[in-house]
Amino acid sequence: MAKFNIFHQLIIISCLSSIPTVAFSVEFNTDMLDTKDTQNIDFSQFSQAGFVMPGNYHLTIKVNNERLGNARDITVGAPTSAEDSLFSVVCVPAAITDQLGLKPEAIRLIKYRDNDQCIDLSALEGSTMSVDLSTLTLTILIPQSYLEYTDPSWVPPSRWEDGINGFLLDYTLTGSFTRRDSGTKESYLSANGTTGLNLGAWRLRGDYQANYRKSSGNYNNEYSDAIFSRLYAYRSLANIASVLTLGENYFYSAIFDSWQFTGLSLETDENMLPPKLTGYAPEIIGIAQTNATVIVKSHDRIVLETTVPAGPFQIQTLDSSIRGTLDVTVREENGEEQKFSITTAALPYLTRPGQVRYKFAVGKPRYDGRHLEGDMTASGELSYGLNNIWSIYGGSILSKNYQAFSAGFGRDLFTFGSLSFDITQSHAKLLSNTLTGRSYRLSYSKSFDEARTDITFAGYRFSDETYRSLQQTLDERRTGIETQAHKESYQVNINKYFDAFSLGGNYQYNTYWNSQTEEQFGAYINTAFNIAYLGLKNISLTASATRSKRAGYQDDAITLYVTVPLTMGSSMSFSEGYTRDQNGRRSSTHNVGYSGYNDQRSYNLNVGYQTGQYQDSQTSFSGYLSQNFPTASLSANASYVPNEYHTVGGSINGGITLVKEGIALHQAAYGGTRLVVETPGASNVPLNGGVYKTNRFGLTVLPNVSSYRKTTASINTSKLPNNIEALESVTEATLTRGAIGYRSLNVIQGEKTFARLKLADGTYPPFGASVRNKNNIELGIVGEQGITWIVGVMPNDLLNLYWGNKLQCSTQVTEFKNSAESYPVLICH
Repeated sequence: MAKFNIFHQLIIISCLSSIPTVAFSVEFNTDMLDTKDTQNIDFSQFSQAGFVMPGNYHLTIKVNNERLGNARDITVGAPTSAEDSLFSVVCVPAAITDQLGLKPEAIRLIKYRDNDQCIDLSALEGSTMSVDLSTLTLTILIPQSYLEYTDPSWVPPSRWEDGINGFLLDYTLTGSFTRRDSGTKESYLSANGTTGLNLGAWRLRGDYQANYRKSSGNYNNEYSDAIFSRLYAYRSLANIASVLTLGENYFYSAIFDSWQFTGLSLETDENMLPPKLTGYAPEIIGIAQTNATVIVKSHDRIVLETTVPAGPFQIQTLDSSIRGTLDVTVREENGEEQKFSITTAALPYLTRPGQVRYKFAVGKPRYDGRHLEGDMTASGELSYGLNNIWSIYGGSILSKNYQAFSAGFGRDLFTFGSLSFDITQSHAKLLSNTLTGRSYRLSYSKSFDEARTDITFAGYRFSDETYRSLQQTLDERRTGIETQAHKESYQVNINKYFDAFSLGGNYQYNTYWNSQTEEQFGAYINTAFNIAYLGLKNISLTASATRSKRAGYQDDAITLYVTVPLTMGSSMSFSEGYTRDQNGRRSSTHNVGYSGYNDQRSYNLNVGYQTGQYQDSQTSFSGYLSQNFPTASLSANASYVPNEYHTVGGSINGGITLVKEGIALHQAAYGGTRLVVETPGASNVPLNGGVYKTNRFGLTVLPNVSSYRKTTASINTSKLPNNIEALESVTEATLTRGAIGYRSLNVIQGEKTFARLKLADGTYPPFGASVRNKNNIELGIVGEQGITWIVGVMPNDLLNLYWGNKLQCSTQVTEFKNSAESYPVLICH
């Protein structure tokens, strides 16, 4: 009977502790309890609705369920009467006023107390406050009528965070070794990435790249280099939706050709704008014949290097700020290289009514790394939305030997899409003469929803023979050699969607006044179908054709790729390829592959056969494996061509972030925004579906989180170790560009035990007294005759007992019991 009474009373206590917050107090009749000592019972903490025992707490503040930064020290005072609300006893820090997102008239209603250290929101009619000690959360609910911005998909700038100070190093390491049957050995190593420091709102960054090549045997040569391709510092300016950058930078213009410089720039950061106004990021698509390395460069700076398996690939991870011509190299395992260029088109320059977008820079142009050239140069561009239909824009570049001016307009055609048109005039002083010319540009974009057709970008540009860009002028003055003078250029991308398949095409055409025409185009078709009598479903087929003309040479490629799904996560693939290179040599490839994947791993096995003019037929065998770990992403590949060569290679992508709370290895963040999550004192805590786990310091890092957008980190409670309890399982943050965010999720690590608590005089603490640890987290509630179920304790942990609204005594846990039949006795002094 005694055991039944114990658990019966514990159930009553847990019910009392979850009484909802109401507007009146409650008195409890202790005679209803099945206990002899009804006088030694303390239900004071349950008698008043929403009552919180006075003291200091480390609480997370949530306003309308939106978390405001890290947890804060909150003081809860003692109520002077039963009518006192939490607004009058809880000290809400005045420092959070700007983060509430209130209208100016609502801010004027706020009352300040305790030497202006605390704010009282009770004057905001309809506002409520509650404290949940089980999750250590202070929740404030404010009616939407007081808030300045209420769009659920947008976080107001007042809640953006610059993060904490720290050091970061993001890296991509790639290596391969090839041994040819002729006796030649080839080694290749490369490293590139970003390192830097975060100091307050400033981000100090260095982009680095290093290469090492060595050949031995029939041909002996060795080459290595290592440079910082860019050193710079930047910070976000939320009040003007802009980013300020100092140091080595690139002026990626929507009007002029891009150029690189060392100096200062200030430009609108489109990521701060509402989602519908964010920029366009270029996409790179292609087909690798073997395990290949794809290298993307802008002005000789590597902006992306990645390894892809044989077959079609699609890269969509380029920064939306990159503009101009990108040089793409697909380096096959056998040493062959495919090279092509893509021009990143800009959307028609439309700006919302009354809104201004701008970009300004001043500095000295540079080339080939750190070399400065020419005179101080200032450049700027600006767009203004006149109304819902028209936008106007313009810009200029000014230096001693070069000036350019541009003006244009953007027009929303509604059902018929949108277009923009501009004229640019240049004045270039060369070594032997001065040239003045004009360039005309027309851009168009349209999505035909009913026809399921996208003309994603279309552009036409015509330039006079005497027109020069800034970079052309600098090159001609430095070398004395005339550059390619652009004449006409076209660029079109079209996609058409049908019920059973989709079609797509892209076309890029460039002519010059003083050199040969360049032309690139491609077309593809995608479809999926079933073969019922074989039980095969969702078979996909992709066919593509490309042609590239450059410097009088022409490369052609036609590829057919079929994928047949097998069991869950695995598939077979078949491909046929035909190529003709710039010398007119034809070749064909035939491949059969098997691939599989799960959440964090993928692999590919491939057998190929290649024939062609002026070459022997070849059979090849290759394999590719990639694995994502919480600390890095790894890939490995190997290939073998009988009587030709064999090669092995691999890559590692990862990052290191060091903050005052500790150090963490993580997947690559490419110098971008990241969120450090700490579970103090607890390691191996799984987050976000188990993709990330805290290390020995209780830290993990979520890489590549979106700047100015809400990021959520959550503990996977179903996979928690048995000795860990999550008091807080979900957190959110909205970080500025490049920030190292920080969040702490409260967890309790320790054992669970029954204990009998006694006071120094041999009596028992009051029934309902609160047992807390040194962090003021409640671990249990005292039952009859001191019997208490305590969670989250370690040997020799100090436990504090509270009743009567104050700390009464302390004790230590010396042994653990998990049964009510036998339990340790803890003396509270």
